Amino acid sequence: PPSPPSSLPGRTRRAPTTMEPQEDKVILREQKLRAVPTNLAGPTCKHLDLTENAVQDLSALGKMTGLKRLILDKNGIADLKKLPSIPSLETLWLNNNKLHNLGQLSDVLKTNTPNLTYLSLMKNPLCPDMYFKDGSLDNAYKRYRLLLIFKLGKLKLLDATPVSSKERKLAQEQGPALDRMQRSLGEDDGVSEVLKPRKLSPPKKPAAYLAKGHVRYNGAQSEGNRFILNNEL
Repeated sequence: PPSPPSSLPGRTRRAPTTMEPQEDKVILREQKLRAVPTNLAGPTCKHLDLTENAVQDLSALGKMTGLKRLILDKNGIADLKKLPSIPSLETLWLNNNKLHNLGQLSDVLKTNTPNLTYLSLMKNPLCPDMYFKDGSLDNAYKRYRLLLIFKLGKLKLLDATPVSSKERKLAQEQGPALDRMQRSLGEDDGVSEVLKPRKLSPPKKPAAYLAKGHVRYNGAQSEGNRFILNNEL
């Protein structure tokens, strides 16, 4: 009888099998790798998943001329200073790392990944919490999105949320000011001021009192308020 196929349709290869450059999709999760494998050079590999390794040497990515999707979640990466030019890259996941300088990261990505359309940076120090405890959208996260949308003009999706036409317009209007502010800060505190949550105004007095028991309602706990966004940026 014929031998069973060595791989599933789609030419996907999963760790811990050997890496062969003829595969267009290479998955090497949890392999304790410290560097991107050098034998993946060339135009063939289009999808590379290096989740949960310890990759710090990214130099081999510069020779992967056909790479479109790169996953580097959970690698302990603190910066992208040595990321080589990858003009073909369209999707980049860097979730759950140690990235802390938004200005530096956005500059590197703008220069070295000019066709990036899908980016995810969740659970990094540079990514502010998305929501306040009351469920409203955090202004710091809004500014973070606007700066990245401004710097990376081809972005269609950021942190699992599509880039809206309204956001793109706001990014063009407010992005230059956010970028100037970012550049005025030192490398060590490059995130602190631009993405610092703004203080909320003190609560106003209750709008109404009901009956003699002074039962009062000011709308603070209204479920509907979860969908009302603060327009301050």
